[in-house]
Amino acid sequence: MSKPTTMSAIDKTNSLSAEFPLSVTRIEIEKLFGKYTYDLSKEVASTGSLSSLFILYGDNGSGKTTILKLLFHLLSPSEDRGHRSFIAQIPFAKFAVSLAGGTHIVVSRQEKDLLGPFQIELLEEGKSVSKVKYEINEDGRPQGLDGNLLLRRLSELQLSVFFLGDDRVLNSDVFESEETELQQFFLMSENRRMGLDPRRFLRTSSHVANIDRDFALKTSIARTENWIREQALKGSNRGSASVHNLYEDIISRIITSGKGEIVSEDLPHSSQQLIERLQAEEDRSKEFSYFGLMSPLDTKNLIRTIGNNNSEATLTITWKVLKPYLDSVSARLDALQETQNLLKLFVSTVNSFFNDKKIELHVRTGLKIATEKGQEISPESLSSGEKQLLLLLCNTLTARDKATIFIIDEPEISLNIKWQRQLIHVLLEFTKGSLVQFLLATHSIELLAQYRRNVVKLQDVSNEIENGR
Repeated sequence: MSKPTTMSAIDKTNSLSAEFPLSVTRIEIEKLFGKYTYDLSKEVASTGSLSSLFILYGDNGSGKTTILKLLFHLLSPSEDRGHRSFIAQIPFAKFAVSLAGGTHIVVSRQEKDLLGPFQIELLEEGKSVSKVKYEINEDGRPQGLDGNLLLRRLSELQLSVFFLGDDRVLNSDVFESEETELQQFFLMSENRRMGLDPRRFLRTSSHVANIDRDFALKTSIARTENWIREQALKGSNRGSASVHNLYEDIISRIITSGKGEIVSEDLPHSSQQLIERLQAEEDRSKEFSYFGLMSPLDTKNLIRTIGNNNSEATLTITWKVLKPYLDSVSARLDALQETQNLLKLFVSTVNSFFNDKKIELHVRTGLKIATEKGQEISPESLSSGEKQLLLLLCNTLTARDKATIFIIDEPEISLNIKWQRQLIHVLLEFTKGSLVQFLLATHSIELLAQYRRNVVKLQDVSNEIENGR
């Protein structure tokens, strides 16, 4: 007799794979540094928000940071940013990553070789679609025969991968050209300001480290400002009817009204009802004008004119003329609603963390930081914890638009206990409803305790494999 059908673990996995097709579900590595073998798989959570979180935990020196970097360099498709060179320099026998949608990427070496040449194989639903062997050329860099096919297949996944290391510098192929141009400009401006020879400046490692951190924050803020402007433009274009179509609708309604074809449920019962609709749209538009997503409506003159005329015939014509306009305004606001909600969440969250300062955000003027007395301050003047928080939140906000894996090494760095308790909750709130996964390595008891179901411990299984278990 067969067992009753229930929601099995496989069913849950398939369901969540559809929701998060490019999220990491398993990481396998053999003989990392010549001695560690890990099989790191995350149980499928019952909710999407939890499925977007994968936390690695292990002792110091167990390889957490190296695994995160290997993951970043393996999934990043750019050919000239040192991704394959990094893989060649790390000693291991095999490194494999499984994604929820059935994609597997496997790096392997010859049985006795832990450094140098390697092979990358891309599999879809168990079938090999690309396999490239990388040899080390005379310059010491890996070179693969027909490697472009592999890189093209990785690009076709349309997966954005970010890595935020303990130096708080954000790395991603997504921002390659943008960051190169901005970094050159920023370094040149710093050289001029400090009166330093560029070559001498670049040799000063402590200065470069500070520049990198401040540069990461500045570019993240700039990216956030551009993202907001793009969202405002998209929402405006989606919600705004063309002038030609608007007048077509108005003329059509007037003619229909003249023929007596009036839909009773479409018509306001009194001028007061029409006034309330106008007032509601004006009030709603004021919320959106706070961030500059649209200019506030001014309906005072319309309301005064309508209030002075109670004729039922006039009310009918007025409604026929105004309804297309009001529907257009409402559609535009609806299109911008998600962006409005995200910006409110972003600003209120950052300001709830900051004590003696706050941020302001506007489409036209961008992101500004000010003291309690209203004095504008630069991002460099923030504390290390404040920089860290703002950097994380800016990049989390702009990562919502497509499938993204956000790899963060020790996100708790520079954060006090209170901030650590709130951090992951805030990141998950920011990305709710998106295809963003956070893959973290942490020592923070606060983070580990809150999200125990999402924690995978680095436990060496090499002895178990040798014993046949």
